[in-house]
Amino acid sequence: MPSQACVTDGAAVRMVIDVHCHVGYSARRVDRTMERFSFESDGAKAHPGFDSYFSPRMLGRVTWWALRRMLGVDSRLPAGDALDEAIAAANERHWANMRTVDRLVLLAFDEYHDDAGVAHGPVRRRAERGSDLYVSNTLVRDMCRKQPDRYLFGASIHPYRNEGGRDACSMLEDVVSAGAVLIKWLPIHQNMRAEDPRTIAFLRKAAKLRMPMLIHYGGEMSLGRQHMEFESPLPMLEVLRTLKREGTMPTVIVAHAATPSFPWQGRGYARAFHDALAGEFADDSIYADISALAAFGRSGWLPRLAERRELHHKLLWGTDYPIPVLLWPYLFRLGRERRRIAKIESWIDRDIALKRALGFDDCVFTQAADVLRVER
Repeated sequence: MPSQACVTDGAAVRMVIDVHCHVGYSARRVDRTMERFSFESDGAKAHPGFDSYFSPRMLGRVTWWALRRMLGVDSRLPAGDALDEAIAAANERHWANMRTVDRLVLLAFDEYHDDAGVAHGPVRRRAERGSDLYVSNTLVRDMCRKQPDRYLFGASIHPYRNEGGRDACSMLEDVVSAGAVLIKWLPIHQNMRAEDPRTIAFLRKAAKLRMPMLIHYGGEMSLGRQHMEFESPLPMLEVLRTLKREGTMPTVIVAHAATPSFPWQGRGYARAFHDALAGEFADDSIYADISALAAFGRSGWLPRLAERRELHHKLLWGTDYPIPVLLWPYLFRLGRERRRIAKIESWIDRDIALKRALGFDDCVFTQAADVLRVER
């Protein structure tokens, strides 16, 4: 991408892709009829027999209760088949009814691993460290294979994984061969230190295989914030500087533009990251997505980023579905447009309509196809 300008050229880059769309179920058991990755032969490593789960801790959070209400999912349903069927139906309402978006990158989500590389399963108590969410690569690949005209495979492999003589870099080769378009990490929840040799080795491998990384820095409101020491993107930028000098830097997309969860939290690292995107890394393959920025706590960042037009060639559109799209913070900015956008049924279409109305350049919505190397 050229610096300081949005340029789109060719049919592929006109495709509109949501680079950040979550899928997950409360207790989805392993389906033996699916073609399975060898490192997921029995689903979750720390909770065998499941292709997806939510932790009791997550199910007890007020944010989860509120989200279920907004999705129209009965908040009284316990974890299990009935809840998962209701979640699938809610997803289908929003995904099948989207009219302005070509593809969703559905994201797998690996389990928490401690520093020794041991996976930890679903968490019950607030102070405990473990996984609030797990979604297997096998499940997401199967969903994407069934509807390739709608979904793209977003994989997730913890860099500390090492089992059966295979490390995470070896597993990365498997998901690349299976058509993954990116790898998703959330360091403050999953425990991923930027400077760890295993993390750096994975990034080098991703660069070699031309696999983009979608890494969440900044705040987090849905899952447990278990490692807030990894909130800032600046240590990762230092690692990327080293890899750039080596010629082994992968494409990196920083989720939510590394913004904090609430306006009263410090903004220093986010501003430093944005300045680095516009300056030092203006011509490099480092980007930020603008997902979840219409959510409570982050809504002020959207107009700020919309006004920084020198950053638009570094921004990719995403929703962070099922995070809801709030319109009330933009009442005066949207004017009459607010009513039109509020009538849009699909949260996917509503999110993109809001961000277009706030003034983001068209390339923010179309350049993901080029970054992810996706063709129609």
